[in-house]
Amino acid sequence: MKKISALFYLAFFFFVLFFNSPFLLAADQSVEGMEYVEVSNEKNVRIKFSRLIMGTDHLAQEDWLGTSSRKISEDDIIKVLDEAASLGINLFDTAPIYVGDIENKLGKWMASWMKRNPGKQVYALSKGGFPFDLYWSKKLPDGINSNCLQEMLKRKEFLAEGDDSLPNAPTGTYASRLFGSKEQIEERVRKEMEHTITNLGVHPTVYLMHRDDGDFINFEPVKRSQTSVKTIMEALSSDPLHAKFSFLGWSNWKPHRITRSLKLAEKLPDLAKPVFNSPYFSLFEMSERAIHAGGVQVTHEDMMDSNFLRGIKIMSYSPLGGASILDKPEPCWVNARKDARRKSGQGDPYWKNVYHSIFTCANEERYNRVVDFTKEFNEKHKTSYTVDQMVNAYVLAHPRTDFMVIGSLNVEQLRRTVASLKLSRMLSEQDLDYLYYGRE
Repeated sequence: MKKISALFYLAFFFFVLFFNSPFLLAADQSVEGMEYVEVSNEKNVRIKFSRLIMGTDHLAQEDWLGTSSRKISEDDIIKVLDEAASLGINLFDTAPIYVGDIENKLGKWMASWMKRNPGKQVYALSKGGFPFDLYWSKKLPDGINSNCLQEMLKRKEFLAEGDDSLPNAPTGTYASRLFGSKEQIEERVRKEMEHTITNLGVHPTVYLMHRDDGDFINFEPVKRSQTSVKTIMEALSSDPLHAKFSFLGWSNWKPHRITRSLKLAEKLPDLAKPVFNSPYFSLFEMSERAIHAGGVQVTHEDMMDSNFLRGIKIMSYSPLGGASILDKPEPCWVNARKDARRKSGQGDPYWKNVYHSIFTCANEERYNRVVDFTKEFNEKHKTSYTVDQMVNAYVLAHPRTDFMVIGSLNVEQLRRTVASLKLSRMLSEQDLDYLYYGRE
């Protein structure tokens, strides 16, 4: 269950602080070359996190790059995490469902690294709110589930009347963990949090609700009203949960729901203040079909607007956070598309979404444009940046990109991705418009 479920988040693809409040956690540990952004919560806890956040979704997944599986040892994982910290990254993204028990491995590495580097601090970002994967559980979760989901499962003959078993549920069939009363949501998320704390050995510093309230059958959303944002926030702000994290955030939530959460936090001081929002954002936009169930993206126009979702830090994830979908021989795009189509045709539950979501005519045009732009940029500035560095720099250069989650699998990819920070400072608004729209 962990392996397949992990495919539905970051897929493809792809931290500290000093302040004069009573909540002092650590001294400023900035590393030259890395950029940092300070965040604060409703209790005035402040931490400077690195703009690049190390994602671990596929770090321990041996078959992530295809049939020619890479062999991964504990030393390989430690080497990448050590390098990330040495480059100034101090926030590490993980989750209890990620492949290879990586949340547990990360917790052990964090304890070891801080022991080896006294006085320095690294932080964990973990997630809850994952919908229940009915394809793996073969039954509805205990508690109250939406009538709309149950009726649709019956209509499609996946669920029998008076039964909660789902022996034939297709991949991409999920029941929301954020549906129902405050008490039910609190209990469901609390169980996830228990796994995370056991794995990490400490409380996560940042905790994201990885999906909003919603159900899916075969990756298609079930049409129904959503649990109110207030009810979800009240559950997450209850003492048993809120005491276990410092910063709350959303992942794959739509803008109007995020705006609502910010207004509620301003109006009701007992609620945990949402600090982070993690949407999909890339030069290669998703089509109407998301790369995973419930995926939410923001656009070039959104991220160029300095007032977009003002009041929350945006940490984007994208297809080129270090391990590139375009790590293919020339003709690169053509071969990447062909490989994705083959995997889709074989019924791979991840790639059958990715193929239709990413390999569009508009994205192919943007790919060809960024290849030519990178070549001309290098000739003009006497540099040697790669295409994936340019696409990462494109994301980082937008006014509303506070952080970017990266998925580097080795030291070389890490160093290359960190170098995108410098490149991003060299790109103008006109460059960003050209890369997206194709106009001079």
